[in-house]
Amino acid sequence: MPGRERGNSESVDNYLKAILTLGGVDSGRVTSTALAERLEVAPASITNMLQKLAGAEEPMVEYERHRGVRLSAAGRKRALEIVRHHRLIETFLYKILDYPIEEVHAEAERLEHFISERFEERIAAKLGHPENDPHGDAIPTLECVASGSGKW
Repeated sequence: MPGRERGNSESVDNYLKAILTLGGVDSGRVTSTALAERLEVAPASITNMLQKLAGAEEPMVEYERHRGVRLSAAGRKRALEIVRHHRLIETFLYKILDYPIEEVHAEAERLEHFISERFEERIAAKLGHPENDPHGDAIPTLECVASGSGKW
């Protein structure tokens, strides 16, 4: 999985996904406070992780103290990849494995970080390359483009 090869962890993925969710698909700035509340993490931990992500060889975020954070191009791509995994897994669980709608999110949260790109493509093909998940949320494309007619 490309994200794993770059050394991404489940924690990093969760930060990137939260920044995408809070900042929207247009990559708006997100405050550290909002991020801390979303992730239920202490503000000091947020600052440490954002500095790490901004200072990486391939920066995943653009971070300025007191101005917030936004995803870099690489961070946005990874965040959309994780969202794609999550929403495809939700759809697969719901449509193929008959999971109740109220259980698919928690299960997808656990699995989204660990599927290979090959497995992702097979799920998408089995589902007929859906544009939306069972909640009506748009599924990013294989090229990690935010598309679809559903909400974000």
